[in-house]
Amino acid sequence: MLKRIRLLSAAVLTALGTVVALAAPSAAADPPVPPSSAGQRWALKVADHYVTVSAGANGDTKLRANLTATTPGTAEQFTLHTDWIREGSDEGFGSKVSFRSEATGNYVTTEDDASASLLRTRATTIGAWERFTLKPLSKGAFGLLASNGKYVAAELGTYPDKGLLRARTAQPASPDDLGSWERFTLEKVGGQGSTGPVPAPTAQAPVARDVVSWNVCANNNGGCSLDKATPTTVATNVSNALHQAMGTRRPDAIFFQEICEKAAKPLELALESWAGPMDVRFMPTYYNVADTTVQAQKECDNTEGGAGRGSFGIALAVPDSNTWYQGTVLPSPVDPAKPRKEQRPMLCAIMPAEGSAYCNAHFSSGPYTDANGKPQGDDTDPNNLVRPKQAQAMRTTVDGLAEKGYTTYYGGDLNTTQNDVDYLSALYPGHQECGQPTPSSPHTGAPTDGNNKIDYIFGPQGPTYTCRVVDGTLSDHRVINLTTS
Repeated sequence: MLKRIRLLSAAVLTALGTVVALAAPSAAADPPVPPSSAGQRWALKVADHYVTVSAGANGDTKLRANLTATTPGTAEQFTLHTDWIREGSDEGFGSKVSFRSEATGNYVTTEDDASASLLRTRATTIGAWERFTLKPLSKGAFGLLASNGKYVAAELGTYPDKGLLRARTAQPASPDDLGSWERFTLEKVGGQGSTGPVPAPTAQAPVARDVVSWNVCANNNGGCSLDKATPTTVATNVSNALHQAMGTRRPDAIFFQEICEKAAKPLELALESWAGPMDVRFMPTYYNVADTTVQAQKECDNTEGGAGRGSFGIALAVPDSNTWYQGTVLPSPVDPAKPRKEQRPMLCAIMPAEGSAYCNAHFSSGPYTDANGKPQGDDTDPNNLVRPKQAQAMRTTVDGLAEKGYTTYYGGDLNTTQNDVDYLSALYPGHQECGQPTPSSPHTGAPTDGNNKIDYIFGPQGPTYTCRVVDGTLSDHRVINLTTS
């Protein structure tokens, strides 16, 4: 019998923007997103009160200032998300933000004027009515500018529905002229993964390990077959392709990149049909929101049918066990002229009962030219300054786990070709990469993306290494599979 997936709570905030023309709130036919991410959760406060999602008998899911809560419970927790709004404008990822309720799994919507511009959590996808602009104020506060061109206020005066949130305050000459009812703050709740200390291993790691990494290209790349595919389609096809690639062998860890949050649970269940009990966790990619230090999760494109797929990021699958997880936002590009840059993720899992630890990452990309002279890369690290820092951050993390007594395996889509492999120099000492027959072999290997090797798996020195690269046919990346014995 398949176990229930056990995933970390997530919080969502989507990119904000001012859209004066009102339209019907967005909707989709898919269910609410489950708490499936190692993403950061947030509490929203106004006038020193936590904002809560109503749980009335009529399911109204209104937002209001909670006059009694002293700590944020599930009803007071949100995740922040940002989506792409308009090509060729400054309204891309990070320009606006959306809030997803931990209590309902839905996004906060501004109702139309006929509904008194109330805020409710009732949308399953992000549209204009679910976007807000964060306007920085003094003392770390924000104004929330809604899609109707007005600021959100908490009705804290002599109102019959005390504390109710409505987008009803006209824009003042300066945002700092907003009153206490319109001044919001964001408070981080918990961490991005397990909150306790790293537990000590209870066993010595086996020598024989089978580790896989695959960028499944499952968001919005028209050249890949999973472009805008439903979570179930992604799960079924990825699981089947891996089963075929693995044959009778069973993975000890699978690193996934370019995958959507809602695919995590169905992928876990699909893998369990042939790989045994599995645990799949998700970690989002982030963007800094506007001119703030607040980070919101990048949203996947909707399916062709208009259904939401949750955040975009990476996932890590390991056999179901007493596992400790931790997500990290790696050092990522910062450009004052273009402040909204992707902030790339790393996700680690440790297995105390087997003494192994696994870390998966998706590094930033610099421009490069393939063997045919065609420019490649998404130019998120154009000056090649960030990937060495990301490699050092990964190495610092895995060294810390090794100091605890864990044997570590790490890698993923590191977006670095063999011509630039020196950017990854921090990852090699004392370890061996999948493509190296011996630890002293050149830092090369079979191509994993076109004619380039940009996917890597590192493990401990000592075992005998076998490195297989298999075309899973679904993606522009091939499957890379490290086997030690």
